[in-house]
Amino acid sequence: MCYTQNRFKALISACVLSLIATAGWSQSLTWLGTLGGNQSEAYGVSADGSVVVSWAYNAAGQGRAFRWTASGGMQDLGTLGGCCSGASGVSADGSVVVGKSDGRAFRWTASGGMEDLNRTYASLLTDGSLLVWARAISPSGRYIVGWGYNAATNRIEAFLLDTGFPLRGDVDRNGCVDDADLLAVLFAFGGQGYRNEDLNWDGTVDDADLLQVLFNFGSGC
Repeated sequence: MCYTQNRFKALISACVLSLIATAGWSQSLTWLGTLGGNQSEAYGVSADGSVVVSWAYNAAGQGRAFRWTASGGMQDLGTLGGCCSGASGVSADGSVVVGKSDGRAFRWTASGGMEDLNRTYASLLTDGSLLVWARAISPSGRYIVGWGYNAATNRIEAFLLDTGFPLRGDVDRNGCVDDADLLAVLFAFGGQGYRNEDLNWDGTVDDADLLQVLFNFGSGC
């Protein structure tokens, strides 16, 4: 009996070691380069690792926010009109980037470019308040956190900004949770990997994502 148990334990150990040695735990290291200067740093990454954001020096020695992909390399995201910028967070799908430029919090998208959150959401700010740095963003891209100056209390404070978009359950992000969103989740049901149909961004399109659509069905329509 002891001999059989020992053989069984040895077999299990061998299997575990074999699994560890397989490609199931693939590893790699990628140096991302710069924007022409002599330094770069990385602070944010998308859910699947395909998009990296942060800042790098350009050839003129200016720190600039960047968005990196394997296919496109390092992209300079520009500024809000000054010399410098830096990105610190990115949504799970890599489409929305947040950070700071010239002392003001920004949000960047491919379609809208870099926008000043103080202008976009001016109606939410007390006179004299300022959103200085957007440090992180939720997986869906709806919630942004950071720090700024709260004029009402006359101090520096952390902030949570609910941008209101996308709506919960709005897979195609058209502002309406409808049958198109329901079908998108159903057709992707059981799929693995991070995608818009994976509404809770846990890596699997399942009943939890389907329920998000159902519970919010009709919102915004």
